[in-house]
Amino acid sequence: MVATAIFAMAVLALARCIEAGLQAGIAQREDARARRALANRMRELEAGAQPYADIPNGVELKGEFTGMVLRQSVLPLELLDQNKAIVDGMLGVTLEVSWPGSGGTRAVKQLKFYANPAAG
Repeated sequence: MVATAIFAMAVLALARCIEAGLQAGIAQREDARARRALANRMRELEAGAQPYADIPNGVELKGEFTGMVLRQSVLPLELLDQNKAIVDGMLGVTLEVSWPGSGGTRAVKQLKFYANPAAG
């Protein structure tokens, strides 16, 4: 009887370990998907396919990124070069993707970069 109880506890512990491993795999795939969404948007901006404009309320992504919401904020920057001259047209761009995470919370991934669309 004791041996059966120990065996049952070991099986339950093994099941929890397997479940934790599956959850970690799902989180890793979702994180990689969010990184791809951010990288794709950055490439679209750099290529001129999308405008450098604020999207504060976000836009629902489609296709591979269904369920994700992309927000974009653009701030003009006044940066100085090595000669202390202002570099015109520099923008600070923040891209943020959020998606339903585990436990009912929203997971968020952010990408910040500088852009100079005038340099073309």
